[in-house]
Parts: sequence; C-alpha cells; structure tokens
Amino acid sequence: MQGLIINNDRLEFLRPALERWGDCIERFNQTLGDNEGPYWQGVQGNLGTLSAALWQAELVALQDFQSKKQRDEGERGARCDLLIASRDESAYLHAAQRWPKVGRLDLNAALQEATTVARTIAYPSQLKIAALFASPCKLGQYASPEELQDMVEDLQKHTACAVAWCFPYGYRKLHDELGQYYPGVALLLKQA
Repeated sequence: MQGLIINNDRLEFLRPALERWGDCIERFNQTLGDNEGPYWQGVQGNLGTLSAALWQAELVALQDFQSKKQRDEGERGARCDLLIASRDESAYLHAAQRWPKVGRLDLNAALQEATTVARTIAYPSQLKIAALFASPCKLGQYASPEELQDMVEDLQKHTACAVAWCFPYGYRKLHDELGQYYPGVALLLKQA
C-alpha cells in the first residue's frame, strides 16, 4: 500500500521521485527479504532510499551538502541533509525521523521542529524543505489491514505540503527482537 499527496505547487517537481520512492522500498524488500527494511536504518537509510528515487526521476541529489546562509552579521556556512536539484529547481532538505505508535500518528510537533531547523540551512530566497520520516510501530503484533488503512487516512488529512507513504505487504510482519512491528514508512514534507 503506497500513495502520495502534494498540497504545495512549489514541491510538484518532486512528484516523479516521490512516486518512485515507494518502488525503491519495495525493491529493497524484494532484494533483501522481509526481515530488513531500509527505514529501519534511521534517517540516513531513508535519505539513501529517497536519493535513489530522486536519481531515478532524473533529478540529482547529494547527501550532507555544504550550503551557505545569509545572516545579519554576514554569510556563513551551513549544511543540509540532502540537496535536490533539476535544471530548473533546487531545494535544500533537512531530515528527521520519528517512530510513532500505530494509531497515534501525532506528527505535528516533530514536523514543526524539523521545519524550524530547515529554515537555517540556506538563504531565505532558496527553497528549504523539512522532511519527516515516520516509521510507525506496534508492540506485540503486526498492524491489521484496518489499522494500516486508518493510518493512511490520518496521513491524508495531514497539513504537510506533501505526504507519501509506503506500507509494503512483505513488511507487515517486520519486527525487532523486542516484539515491535514496523509495517512501513511515511514521509511528510513541509516548505520552511
């Protein structure tokens, strides 16, 4: 189960990559099996998967990009987690990750926190994006199809500029040694 909603025209150039992002996660599952998910690897694993999707969509991406930002006292160096560019558009992305409980996807505070940081990674005139990867978890048993559908409906109501999600069937029973199940990942983007 995967999908995408873009509510901000400024981020529309990312649509082809966000459509491929879920495919990259599915390919990872097909290659390495149901016992390892890329979103389990934290924010860097998620950025790597997103980068692959960006390149497949004929955009370019570079992680840990050194950027500049303007301050009252002059110019200084900054760093963004991911530079995204096409011939016509570029964006500087700050990424964060959260592990909310299935059924409690309250991501507003985390997205706002990421947005605050994203504002500092480039010049005011440049497109800055906060990216929040959310990997829901459930203790003791895997999320039911109804719970997954409820999560998707919650994501569709979110006020982020763009929301993408991927809950592959193969990862429905993915769990750690503590019995936490991780059925997939959502990506929320907000212009900073």
